[in-house]
Amino acid sequence: MKKLILSLLLSCFATAGMSQDSLTYAIIKQALLEDSLAREEMRFNRDGIFMPLRGIIQTFTHRSFNRLPGPFVNKEKHPEDWGVALSPLAATWVMKAFGVKSRSTTRRMLTANGLALGLTVGLSQTLRWSVTEERPDHSDSHGLPSMHASLAFMGATVLSREYGHISHWITIGGYAAATGTQMLRIGHNRHWMNDIFLGAGIGVVSTHLAYYLTDKILGRKGIATPSKPPRGEAFCCEKTLPFGGDGEGSGSGFRLVSGTETNGRTLDVADFAETASDFDMTDVKLRSSASITSGFEAEWAVTPSISLSAIGRYTLSQAKLEIPSPSITAWGEQIHIYHGNVALGWFLPPLVQKKGGSMRFGTRTLWGVRYNEGVMFRRVAQGMQMGENLLYIKPQLRAEGGAGIVIDMQQSHNQTVGFSFDYLHTFGTHFLANRWVIASTWKALF
Repeated sequence: MKKLILSLLLSCFATAGMSQDSLTYAIIKQALLEDSLAREEMRFNRDGIFMPLRGIIQTFTHRSFNRLPGPFVNKEKHPEDWGVALSPLAATWVMKAFGVKSRSTTRRMLTANGLALGLTVGLSQTLRWSVTEERPDHSDSHGLPSMHASLAFMGATVLSREYGHISHWITIGGYAAATGTQMLRIGHNRHWMNDIFLGAGIGVVSTHLAYYLTDKILGRKGIATPSKPPRGEAFCCEKTLPFGGDGEGSGSGFRLVSGTETNGRTLDVADFAETASDFDMTDVKLRSSASITSGFEAEWAVTPSISLSAIGRYTLSQAKLEIPSPSITAWGEQIHIYHGNVALGWFLPPLVQKKGGSMRFGTRTLWGVRYNEGVMFRRVAQGMQMGENLLYIKPQLRAEGGAGIVIDMQQSHNQTVGFSFDYLHTFGTHFLANRWVIASTWKALF
């Protein structure tokens, strides 16, 4: 009703066209804009809702790999993992303490953050004690989901919601720290891949739900600063074209990429590995998990429909040897792969929807190189000791090429979220030659 009354008043003043009423006209117009912004802020944000689904799917698809014989080394605990995981949430409250204006009042931030923390920890802890899943290093059976990943992505989502309107780099920085937390937990042999993806999903969805419930409790009085231009309305009515462009250069930006790289997870090691002892490689297979991958893309829009990108990504996956002889078990290892690509993209004109926002869809071809580090598999000796070397996968630098699609959905005048789906083939090798990359993206527009 309030919005309807303001709209009618605005129409009357616009029709009258009286100069003495120009100030009143501007006030009413600003009130309408703020009303739209507040409504947008109070909606349930569905960003990241697919993330827990990905973790659930991987929990079932990775079950046989996780249970395959082959322990990972029990490394010392790393307290720095908590430092990285909690840094986005800490940054939010440090900025608040120094007077940087957030989207929420202190009361709303306390309420929403308290609910988010309760939902994230409560759901994560319930699952950890309800579902029996042994950690890679066999230290306990409560690894699903990763609490570090849950809290890291909760904090990154809070940071983005409170201060993402100031700079897109704040959002990118928060999610970069959260993705780094996932990498650390895998690198320290504390979690399986499905643990960190399910944890991330719990953190993101719990935070959005917490803000939605908080706004149901406090109403609009908890919102200190509107979150962003209303989707669709700002892009048409404020004369701002989608993706910040009025010609050449629209769509240029810098993406953070975080997702999964997979395919070819069972391989005959005789095709690519070297024997490091008298080990018989007959019928021995390499089993790997889906990988976590993260990196950056710098995109330059040559024209509104053609773009060039420079891409750098790092990929980490877990690997075990499936050995026919029951008397031989190998320690689990990690596979590290680095990608460097250039991409040429073709994009359709951006779509502007009244309530759905602005979206850009394109295809691209990718060409570049891939490097994988060498991996040594060692036998598990009596008493869980490191035994003899069994086989060695040599480091390789190979050319690769492929194709994919990109989807960007504009969240504000200088920021998008989206997805990328790429297929890459590595030439001249049988080692994980065909790879599918499915990733979430956060893009800062220039």
